[in-house]
Amino acid sequence: MLSEDQIDYLLQIKASKQVIPNDTVRVMLKALRWQPDEIERGITFLNRPEVKEEPKPVAAEMSAPEQALEPEEPKLKPIPSIKIKQNPFPVGSPFAQSKQPHREKRHKKIIYLGAFLGLVVFIVAIIFYTRMNGVGQ
Repeated sequence: MLSEDQIDYLLQIKASKQVIPNDTVRVMLKALRWQPDEIERGITFLNRPEVKEEPKPVAAEMSAPEQALEPEEPKLKPIPSIKIKQNPFPVGSPFAQSKQPHREKRHKKIIYLGAFLGLVVFIVAIIFYTRMNGVGQ
C-alpha cells in the first residue's frame, strides 16, 4: 500500500508535461529508497488511465429525507507545506546533461597533466641514472 507522501510524489510525476518512461521512473523511485513492491505499485499507479467524472443527473423530484441519506462528497485535504519534500530528480531537469561537457574538459586536463609529469620524471630518472653510473664518460 502506498503512503500519502508516495501518492503525492507520483501525482507530481503524472502531472508533469513530459511523459517519463517506466525505466526512468524506476530509477527515480529506487533513488528514493522505495521497496521493489512499492516501485511496481507506483508504476501501475502511473500507468492507470485517468477517470473522467461524469456529471450526476440532478434529481429534482427527490424529497428532503431522501436527499439527506445521500453521502456527502469528501472534502479535499489540504497539503501542508511542511510535508512537501524536495524532489531529488526534478522532472525535466537538465542537470545530468549540463555536467557532461565540464567533466570531459576536466578529464582531458588531468590526462595532459599526467602525461607531462610522467615525461618530466622519466627525463630526470635518465639524467640521474647517467650521472650515477658514469655512462657516457
